Amino acid sequence: MFGDPVLPSREGRGRPEIVWNRETSNRVLLAFARGLTVKQAASAVGMSAPTLRKVYFSEVGKRSEARLRMEMVQLSRLNDQAGAGNVAAEKELIKQLDRLRQRDQQQQLAPAPTKAAAPKLGKKEAAKVQAQDVRGLYEPPAPPTRLN
Repeated sequence: MFGDPVLPSREGRGRPEIVWNRETSNRVLLAFARGLTVKQAASAVGMSAPTLRKVYFSEVGKRSEARLRMEMVQLSRLNDQAGAGNVAAEKELIKQLDRLRQRDQQQQLAPAPTKAAAPKLGKKEAAKVQAQDVRGLYEPPAPPTRLN
């Protein structure tokens, strides 16, 4: 079901060890190019995350640049077709290059998210700040106006 091969039973106890293959490797790289986490990619290819890390460790190591590698493979294929005289591939190559250039410029111009959160106060400091905001009957009296 779902295209997973049924392996013949082997001698010995337990489940047979998962062996690296090109098809699963490509599926893992596509999952990382899509932006999935290791756990999600492992679930998508039908194994546990520790097994994915064990068997496909080189693919897991390449996950940060998987999207970039995928884009470069796609652009090189379009470039090969455009070089062979395919006008539609040439137009698509120009369109893709413009799109990627605009995306890179937007990332450079976008302000970096800053986390300027107020420092966390302890119990005593928070009580002092809260006491300064008291209004009404228990408000501290105003200081004298003529202090010289």
